[in-house]
Amino acid sequence: MAQGRQAIYNLLHNEVSWPPVVVIFGLDPFGWHGERESYREVCDYALENCTLLPKVYPLEKPLFAGEGDIRIVMNGKTESDGTRVRQYKLSGTPHPVSMVEIQTPGDSSWKNSKRWIETDSDLEYFLSLTDLVPAKPDCEAVRIKEKQVGDYGLPYVEVFDPFYTVCEMFPTDMFFIKCRTDTDRIMQLLDVTGARIVDGITSLCRDTGCPFILRLVGAEMAVPPFMSRNDFLKFEGSFYRTIADITHRYEIPTAFHCHGPVRDIMDDIWKMGYNFIEPFEPVPRGNVTIDEALSCANGRGIVFGGIDDVIFNTGGQEPVRKAVEECLNDARSTNAPFILSQSATPFYDPLSESAKQNFLLYMELGTQG
Repeated sequence: MAQGRQAIYNLLHNEVSWPPVVVIFGLDPFGWHGERESYREVCDYALENCTLLPKVYPLEKPLFAGEGDIRIVMNGKTESDGTRVRQYKLSGTPHPVSMVEIQTPGDSSWKNSKRWIETDSDLEYFLSLTDLVPAKPDCEAVRIKEKQVGDYGLPYVEVFDPFYTVCEMFPTDMFFIKCRTDTDRIMQLLDVTGARIVDGITSLCRDTGCPFILRLVGAEMAVPPFMSRNDFLKFEGSFYRTIADITHRYEIPTAFHCHGPVRDIMDDIWKMGYNFIEPFEPVPRGNVTIDEALSCANGRGIVFGGIDDVIFNTGGQEPVRKAVEECLNDARSTNAPFILSQSATPFYDPLSESAKQNFLLYMELGTQG
């Protein structure tokens, strides 16, 4: 199979050939990865042989809140040990609510050290905020990435869903307890937050004016082992159906992202009309083989994933070879649309020599089929 943008379009039209489309998930030779020498060989090989779906984040405003009478302001600082700190506060309001996140040296991720809602009065206040202006998407960021990617693939536009967004507003245990004991107020907060997200995604699909894939993130917080299938449909079903309707209207392919065990919900997602489900992690992190996923999809969408990202950084080449061969053996005879990918973006800096060799082997085996 040819790689690149046309290969994605072929799969979307259920035109399948072999070898499969091969992606290093999240790899961006035009951005973060391309700026780092340790990723140079991996980027060069991917550009020559694989399909690229680099991420872009056009809706990054905290709580998806825009510029209105009440808005979110951020103050940042760097501590003596190199730790970066960002404090977000609601401006234009008498209630002192804030969120703090930190980034430690050597870690590209940000972690919360204080949540927006830590008391019942914080929750009541957020429920009273009916006039938060929705954030406007940065459509230009998507256009720029689309031009960079060109025929190599498509921008993978990442947006968090309401359940994840609201969950992150609370200490985690407090949120899941309240889902059971304070359901009505949690649903109310999900609805008002979801309305802002829907507004942003609608603008994104309507106004961007270039092709991309919309990737919705956060469902793993609302599925097993955290919640049941019925819980997922109760808390998230309406939002995901709404987004599917919007993206179909504007002909934007949509990916449903969910780590962990997705067996109980994957049929529901295909029925909603999503084009991709990813990353289909193998046991023990997931509970669906690629063979089972392809059988369930039955041509309704594209199975995307199959490889646990952990093996690239913790082992030699034999576990990578075995994992790729198992995925290829599952998919080869099905004539079903499939994208071979690992389950998470590599953000190790620098990338170790062993991990680099593992990624190169993965791409070589995958593109040979």
